[in-house]
Amino acid sequence: MRFDIKLHAGAKSSHHRLELFLPGATRTSDGSLQFVLDGKAVEAQGEEISPGAYSILVGGRSYEAHVSKRPGDPPGLQSPYVVTVGLRHYVVEIRDPRRWRRDSSAIEAEGPQEIMAPMPGKIVKLLVSEKQEVSRNQGLLVIEAMKMQNELRAPRSGRVERIYAVEGMGVETGVRLLRLA
Repeated sequence: MRFDIKLHAGAKSSHHRLELFLPGATRTSDGSLQFVLDGKAVEAQGEEISPGAYSILVGGRSYEAHVSKRPGDPPGLQSPYVVTVGLRHYVVEIRDPRRWRRDSSAIEAEGPQEIMAPMPGKIVKLLVSEKQEVSRNQGLLVIEAMKMQNELRAPRSGRVERIYAVEGMGVETGVRLLRLA
């Protein structure tokens, strides 16, 4: 699973890519969490010590991080978090590429829109055809991932302009599946 992260520290901003793997593969026998940050493998240990407070050990250094939402921000993964480590405050924005299915307010685009695979899997069934008019939340296709079938729905009303996927096709996260016009 990949996440794009934007980190604001004072007047400076930076962009990062975080890659997590399957739950069984991310934890080692000693409870460490393994992940890739900006192409570099990292191992960390962490525990939630109270709601919103975490004790984290990275590279032999211990940190205490407090995570909260900014007052007045809407709930959801896309809204910024405030992370405080020591005396430093960071505003962290996390973008999950699978989020479009659940957060309809984030997608109100006009014009052609590419629908991408939110996860690796296999296309089980196409529910629409090219040139077909679809309404918001109408099923577009079914993708199977980790033995679970997930129906991808239209983020908005429109016309299916192009279908790139075929039934039985294996896909990776981010692969174009179809285009809405």
